[in-house]
Amino acid sequence: MNIADPAQPRELLQRLLVAAGPEAEEEIVTIADYLREQGRLAGEREGRLAGEREGRMEGQRGTLLKLLRLRFGELPEPVVARVRAADAGQLEAWTERVLTSPSLDDCMTER
Repeated sequence: MNIADPAQPRELLQRLLVAAGPEAEEEIVTIADYLREQGRLAGEREGRLAGEREGRMEGQRGTLLKLLRLRFGELPEPVVARVRAADAGQLEAWTERVLTSPSLDDCMTER
């Protein structure tokens, strides 16, 4: 086992306990618990931020599709698919053009 192998945390803890001796066991276990909790909280934060980003993107997509329908009428399925697959930068560009473009094709043209 590699000493830094994160896939083997229990084995690492056991090796530390053996190496440090019984007098250090409580402190090592406390540190291990603290590190576990910090990892859990970091993962929770990352998940929440990713969910918020995805939620904002879905909101942008929905708003853009609504604006495109109001401006240009019923949308062809390929346009809807492009909007659903677009990244944030592309969504922003299309949203900026939706009110000034003379046609759907002009609005959706890559620039």
